[in-house]
Amino acid sequence: MFMRRGKSAEGWALIGFGVIACIYSVFGLSGGLGPLSEAGRSATLVYFGIPIGVFAIVLGIVALFRDARRARD
Repeated sequence: MFMRRGKSAEGWALIGFGVIACIYSVFGLSGGLGPLSEAGRSATLVYFGIPIGVFAIVLGIVALFRDARRARD
């Protein structure tokens, strides 16, 4: 809607998701959610948040580069 024609926002969305996942994971690992042994499913998200977040950030950067390449052509 607010993007120029031919541009995509999926790269920025992936980067944003990755940053939020990393922040949530760091918050949980620092004890912000209480003891992780009692957290249940939330503990799984805390443990896998950083790898998933980094992977999402890398995919977002790749999507931005691919979008920029397509816009040049």
